[in-house]
Amino acid sequence: MDIRSVDPAELDLSLRRLRQVREPSVRSMMASLSSKGQMSPLVAAKRGEALVLIDGFVRQVAALRLGLPSVFVVVVELSPVQMKTQLYLRNRERGLLLVEECRLVGELHDVDGLNQVQIGDQLERHKSWVCRRLSLLRTLSPLLLDDMALGLLGACVLRKLALLPVRNQEELIAVAHREGLGPSETSDFIELWQRAVDPEARLYLIEHPRDALRRARGQGETSEAPRMTESTRKLLRALDLLLMASQRLEHSVHQQPDEIEGESSELVVERQREADSCCRRALDALGRWIERQGGD
Repeated sequence: MDIRSVDPAELDLSLRRLRQVREPSVRSMMASLSSKGQMSPLVAAKRGEALVLIDGFVRQVAALRLGLPSVFVVVVELSPVQMKTQLYLRNRERGLLLVEECRLVGELHDVDGLNQVQIGDQLERHKSWVCRRLSLLRTLSPLLLDDMALGLLGACVLRKLALLPVRNQEELIAVAHREGLGPSETSDFIELWQRAVDPEARLYLIEHPRDALRRARGQGETSEAPRMTESTRKLLRALDLLLMASQRLEHSVHQQPDEIEGESSELVVERQREADSCCRRALDALGRWIERQGGD
């Protein structure tokens, strides 16, 4: 077995695009490395002079943050396709996130040219398993893939959303986030929306999802929904979009490397200032409007 001591900063991280490195996992690994040391080696495959990391992405980030000069790495010989399949096979017991499985299957199909049967053979899964993940990847809004990565959407919710047009997927999830609906509530909410054929009924669901869920579950009648002007509806929809954008921005920040340099850094700083100024003006204007209405 080829085990080497390698600077974690020198590992090729090109396959990290297929894995989700979550901040809580990194902090936990940092604590483990500090108290116990490295318990198991990372795994990398040779590609020319480079060592492509295929297992141990959380450990690599934790080692960098701790300033460790080296980590132990098992070096193996793998083809480009095998490198990707090992991402799944070496983590099968712990399980990958659904978004990781979807992206891996999609890359094996679109980039490496494997058909569904071949992907199933490589990953030791049935063709139907491969088909379901490809279907989710093809039909879900790209914006919802970020929510998948955060673990905010369960498999049941995702399957129901995949049956809807992209614009409806995004609208319904925005409402679920706004109202703080849990996985079961979100699933029921989507079913209610699918069954509601009348536009007014769907609008009521969007504006009063919790009240609609209580009625559907037989938890008693609630007061009638307040009448709402079209301008107020637009205001609420704009706030929904702002909430979604802020959640997506926070997730994107967590996925960035520790440092960016040069023109990219300057551009990010400039856009951050513009966004901060615009959002403050908009929210201040909203606050003044609420005060005029006698709101809280």
